[in-house]
Amino acid sequence: MPALASLLIVAGLLTQKTCHDSLISEALRINALTEGREAAVMEFNDRWLAVRKGTSLVDRPHILYPDSTWYGRGRIDDNVLPLAFGFVPDSVRGDVVSNVVAALRRTGFRPDVCPEVEPYLLPVLSESGFGSVAYFICDEHPEKVTNDRISEENVRAWKERYLAGISASDGLIRLRPDFSIQELDTLDMTVSTPLGDVCSAWEKDLMHAEWRFTLPKGTRAEVYVPSTHRSQVKRRCLARLVRIENGCSVWRVRGGRHHFSFDFDLPEHVVERSFVFKNEDFPQCHSSTLCFAENGDLLAAFYGGTEEHNPDTKVRLSRRSGGKGPWSRPEVVAVPDKERYCLDNPVLFRIPEPGEPMLLWYKIRPGWHVKEGDIDLRTTAMWEARLMKSYDNGLTWTQFEPLPEGFLGPIKDKPVYHDGRLICPSSVEYRYHHEGTRIHFEWSDDKCRTLHWAEPEDVQQIIPVSKRVKGRVGENADNPQNPDDYYGVYHPIWSIQPTIFIHKDGTLQALSRTNGGKMSVTYSRDNGETWSKEVLTDMPQNGSGLDGTTLPDGRFALVYNDFESLPGSSSAPRTPLVLAISDDGIHWEKVLTLESDPMKEYSYPAVIADDEGYLHISYTWRRYRIKYVKVKV
Repeated sequence: MPALASLLIVAGLLTQKTCHDSLISEALRINALTEGREAAVMEFNDRWLAVRKGTSLVDRPHILYPDSTWYGRGRIDDNVLPLAFGFVPDSVRGDVVSNVVAALRRTGFRPDVCPEVEPYLLPVLSESGFGSVAYFICDEHPEKVTNDRISEENVRAWKERYLAGISASDGLIRLRPDFSIQELDTLDMTVSTPLGDVCSAWEKDLMHAEWRFTLPKGTRAEVYVPSTHRSQVKRRCLARLVRIENGCSVWRVRGGRHHFSFDFDLPEHVVERSFVFKNEDFPQCHSSTLCFAENGDLLAAFYGGTEEHNPDTKVRLSRRSGGKGPWSRPEVVAVPDKERYCLDNPVLFRIPEPGEPMLLWYKIRPGWHVKEGDIDLRTTAMWEARLMKSYDNGLTWTQFEPLPEGFLGPIKDKPVYHDGRLICPSSVEYRYHHEGTRIHFEWSDDKCRTLHWAEPEDVQQIIPVSKRVKGRVGENADNPQNPDDYYGVYHPIWSIQPTIFIHKDGTLQALSRTNGGKMSVTYSRDNGETWSKEVLTDMPQNGSGLDGTTLPDGRFALVYNDFESLPGSSSAPRTPLVLAISDDGIHWEKVLTLESDPMKEYSYPAVIADDEGYLHISYTWRRYRIKYVKVKV
């Protein structure tokens, strides 16, 4: 039997390779046809294209969970050539592209494609609206440009065509750089074209770009500027607006030196956006928090170091003077005060009364991946909470004060201050895995000098997502993998990291992160002293942090990852990240997608509202930057 099994495996691999080679050679042959191409493409699709609608594991479209629609056996390179050559019907192109992107993510964006396909991969991604993925492949894995899979020559050609944006045909030069790649701040390239050398150089941030380019004498060019508002495009050259096309204003210019200065069109509701920092000496960051100082400065704190759980993590703080202008460079304000401990989840808050200090809570816990028997020392059972104060708007901070034993302060999201009472949303992760996690609330009527503990009176019994039968979202809420297994039957919701809303009648509402695929909710009608039974809502939950706030007009804002964890899984993508608004805290309307790229994660949001009703949002951007967005809804 072992010998027969080996022969069957080898035969299967040979069959797959033969299928793959046939698809590639046939696609190349059809693309070279000058006659009969349309009929040949139809025959190609009949043979190689599989369309299975309704097979996605999620109920709503998601880039990483498309329907099962692909060419051949679904390999990346089986699908690149049909996309590059225009074989894919418009009705399913989106699903084919999504399957390529999802397959790339499964490989860690380390593509393994054959030599015939490799020149087309990066251009196909850019042409399909995923230039950021193409850039990520090259920037995150530079070793890929030194081997046969992605050659330096093809990477250079892709950069010239899509990053510098230079092409020439029919006696006309076209310049259309991809300015959408957020982490790419500058570019300067000279490209040889049939009409002469063209230089394209630009520098940008998330709001504005300065673009200089030089064209050969006697040539004409069309220039694509990603701003549809003529008044936002400043030209230091002769240029004529000829049309608006696909979100760009298109300008006609002649040979010579040119300079365009313009603001990017922002998504609806977005007022401004920026990265809090760039290119600092710590490779990772996470868990940001926002707060306005009494003098109007906007402060952002987060922890940064080599990696989460490492003892070199430190709480760092940046500010925008008066809430405007650039962010200051991050300054270290707290470090672990015990050997081999790391820092976690800073929280900034200021009691909105004159003269009250700025408060900064953070936690320390054993770092690395340390266990003592069955006890995971990274859980909050081993956390110790610290509180620091600033009396000069966050410029200097007092020595930390340890919180009383058993109290952790706000665990991730900010407190609320209501009727003279400070109420901190908190949670505990117990020492042993089967004990789970529970939310609670710590409140004080004397500005943190005395703390009290409150928790929901009861908790709904559920089956955790990871213990449900694998399948589509929504079909397995009450379907355990093994009904006889203690860990597979109903037990209380495991929840952490609540965020609190204040209703007009004084009722407090808390939504929390859970292991049940949905957010949980609990209410307090006595200003935080007691809380109702905690139950699941209809809001999706992916096992990651969320945050919300109450607007001055009484509406509620919530920022979260709009993805419900899949049955049978203990992890889920942290994309997309969205903003939703509600009048009652129950029915939510999504008004803005903050991030939707498939790379890495966009997570752990913090959101606050100012007196004018603007929302200020920060979040982890791929673990190596903190992004800030100001919104008006």
